[in-house]
Amino acid sequence: MESGIHLVNRPGSQERFSTSNPATGEPLADYPIASAADVSAAVALARQAQLWWSQLPQLRRSAVMRRVAQLLCDRKQALARVITAESGKPLQEALLNDIMVAADAAVFCADNAAAVMRPQGVPHGNPALRFKRGQLSWEPLGVIGIIAPWNYPLSIPAADAFAALATGNSVVLKPSELTPQTAIELERVIAAALDAEGLGALPRPFHVITGLGPTGQALVDSGIDKLVFTGSVPTGRRVAVACAERLLPVVLELGGKDAMIVLRDADLDTASSAAVWGSMMNAGQTCISVERCYVHRSVYSLFLNRCRDKISKLKVGDGTLPDTDVGPLISFKQLQVVDHQVEEARAMGAIVHIGGSCLPHLGSNFYAPTLITDVTTSMSLMREETFGPVLPVTPFSTDEEAISLANESDFGLAASVWGKTAHATAVARQIAAGTVLVNDLISAFAVSAAPHGGLKQSGIGRTHGLLGLQEMIRPRYLDVDLLPGMKKLWWYPYAENFAPMAAFTEFVHAPNLRSRLAALLRTIPMLLRRRR
Repeated sequence: MESGIHLVNRPGSQERFSTSNPATGEPLADYPIASAADVSAAVALARQAQLWWSQLPQLRRSAVMRRVAQLLCDRKQALARVITAESGKPLQEALLNDIMVAADAAVFCADNAAAVMRPQGVPHGNPALRFKRGQLSWEPLGVIGIIAPWNYPLSIPAADAFAALATGNSVVLKPSELTPQTAIELERVIAAALDAEGLGALPRPFHVITGLGPTGQALVDSGIDKLVFTGSVPTGRRVAVACAERLLPVVLELGGKDAMIVLRDADLDTASSAAVWGSMMNAGQTCISVERCYVHRSVYSLFLNRCRDKISKLKVGDGTLPDTDVGPLISFKQLQVVDHQVEEARAMGAIVHIGGSCLPHLGSNFYAPTLITDVTTSMSLMREETFGPVLPVTPFSTDEEAISLANESDFGLAASVWGKTAHATAVARQIAAGTVLVNDLISAFAVSAAPHGGLKQSGIGRTHGLLGLQEMIRPRYLDVDLLPGMKKLWWYPYAENFAPMAAFTEFVHAPNLRSRLAALLRTIPMLLRRRR
């Protein structure tokens, strides 16, 4: 059992698990382990709620979303404390990267769901189809299942849930077993928003189920209509196989190994500050954090010195303390992953300039912010997701070399390029990643209108933005023929229609007016027959 999670056995009661604070080890609470029957019951309730929720006018659903945003802001202090207690991150990060991002997502979905679902006419270019009228409309998928991670326990599932709810779906959320209370608080916020909008007496369209891995598997196997999964590549592969068995649509966000490229004309003070924050924020446990930093040789030494100086000033500690910059890793298991990668790299010739060690005097899950160089692609530190406060830096000589280094990863979630705007933008356009930022990093996740998702092993599909809303709906094409009494030209019998149809094809695609008119005359017999 992973550090921070413990089974709780009580005679005669449902099996439960408990959580603990990753900074202090203090027990937090215990929660039920939902069985397959429990999951099926939650999905059934969600499907019942979706019947009325999907029929609610869009203005009413959007009003609920705006109320959710207001309540998130009203409850921000208490929510931040819950998030920090469960995840260990500093309170400021809980406020900005979880609560504010979630509130922004709620407003974006409220503002844009109607436009995404607006019906549109479909033109019929072929003259044979001119008396038909087509319309493309959109409808909710039904019940959306969400399996959420622990690193952003509010903002990640909330953004997905809001997109689903705003477009008329209901949601069943299975949070990480490390951070279940945050999801329960989100459920309470949504329930309060429904109450405030006079909808509290109806079946709820949002449900949280707690549990371990088998609970997530039960959600995949249940009657949901789509799954949104955020997590590791190995688990994501298993989820994809399970979804394929059911032909269940799925969105997978599976992490990254994001590259940061510092060009020769970059502002080194700004870029070094960005590199330190981008690799250490949330103790490096961010799918779009800096995990590979490539710096032009002409500024490499200066950049390293600035990074070393800035890392040395970071305060590591309990996230509830106001001066803490870097909190603990989520668990001892995750600390072991980080420590193994750093020690393997060191044994293979990498140089650790600062950090590179556990901090047991602070607690079992703390790791020193680390700057490391002389790294190669033969090291797991440069190939596999680290998810820890480690900044690996390596030099390059040309833009082409930097692009090649950035693109050789099996991941392709996000990246950043630093330099003069035109120069950096030209390089950014050649990076194989779902999101590339110029002279900034990570913040695209906080842009509610920007889609989030990657290439290669970083997953499939998109969350956030209009594309994220579109993931929650399905198209319906309606075609109405305005001449119901006329037999179609392309029906049987073929024998007497081949020549006129050939003439009609020539009419549609003839190169000039004279040829077109001549072909049209040859189609008249067929038209006359079809009217009889």
